Amino acid sequence: MSKEIKLFGITIRKGSVALKAGPTTTARARAGSVIKRQAKREVSYQIADIKAALTLAKNVDAPDRSKMLQIYDYIVKDAHLKSQMKTAKFKVLAEPFILYNADTPDDATSLLFRKKWMSKIIAYILEAEMYGFTVLELDGLDPATFNIASVEKIEREYISIEKQWILIEGNINGSYLPYADIMNEIDLLEFGEKDDYGCLLECTYNVIWKYYSRSDWSRGSEKFGMPILSIEADTNNDNELDAIEAKASSFGTDGYIVTQKGDKATFIERTGAKMHDIWFDNIKYCDEQISKNINGQTATSDVKAFAGAAQVQERTMDDFTFARLQNICDEVNEKLIPYLRLKGFKIPEGLTYDYPTLKRERERKINGIPTATDAPAPPNEDPKKTDPKKKK
Repeated sequence: MSKEIKLFGITIRKGSVALKAGPTTTARARAGSVIKRQAKREVSYQIADIKAALTLAKNVDAPDRSKMLQIYDYIVKDAHLKSQMKTAKFKVLAEPFILYNADTPDDATSLLFRKKWMSKIIAYILEAEMYGFTVLELDGLDPATFNIASVEKIEREYISIEKQWILIEGNINGSYLPYADIMNEIDLLEFGEKDDYGCLLECTYNVIWKYYSRSDWSRGSEKFGMPILSIEADTNNDNELDAIEAKASSFGTDGYIVTQKGDKATFIERTGAKMHDIWFDNIKYCDEQISKNINGQTATSDVKAFAGAAQVQERTMDDFTFARLQNICDEVNEKLIPYLRLKGFKIPEGLTYDYPTLKRERERKINGIPTATDAPAPPNEDPKKTDPKKKK
């Protein structure tokens, strides 16, 4: 006998759901409260796991992103990736927004939006670019004070964005709540695209390759980073050999080898003082690819960059930021503002959410007006050749 759950007048059953919503009430169970959260395990992933996860996510009949999202949780612990995500986020959050009536700023309404709940919504919209989608649940809406008490993200592993289901057990084949027709009634907002897996998908390969290099580097350091004690024993007596080995094993924590007279032990390794470069170069390359994937350039994350290259890459970073700002404008104007009006928030008709810097950039490009940064960048010169202190 299947167990039923009632939420907001909706009956949830295994494999089937009554779609008709009941009357609106001020006190009700939240959609997220029906989720039966499952324990998470810390697991290491390999490149093959990415391909398997993508195959599951692209299943036409039962698209399952659970494994892909687990891999995302695994890789976002990488310090460089997390830094790039924060850079993208803070660049956007630092931009002031204004609500416009045509081209005239509505300062009074703009001020009402400058609340903590709005900053959280903007940050969650940005996450949709990284993960592919975000579903928010809003609670405690108060049109009189223009406030929202709670803005919470429903964990992505409990969402099937393709089918627009809340997965009760986090299983595509388990119980679910279809929310497509009742999003406003149960106060859900959905951002992102159903066929987008987020830019973290490309980052997964490079982060895991980094982990491979760090692991190989550690093994190389363990074998060749410390001196190895070599003892040539002039005996065939097992007891004497065991005694020699016992002494060697207690000689600090370095590696050791015991051979008999006439035996020859050869260590084949990369020679040179910078044996680690083979792994370090791969790590640096992966970091560069992550930087380019998230923010389009490497100058803002690398300490060494020539002036000309840094200027060009800064323009690329600005382009990425402008694109993110435009996406936020579209999501707010098409989804958030209509939802708030429906809930009783007094937002005058005809107002649009925009960013002054984005508005100026948009007008500049439409009118073909160059900016100071559009000037040709200086050539990439070697500082040793241009620094007067370096000249003899």
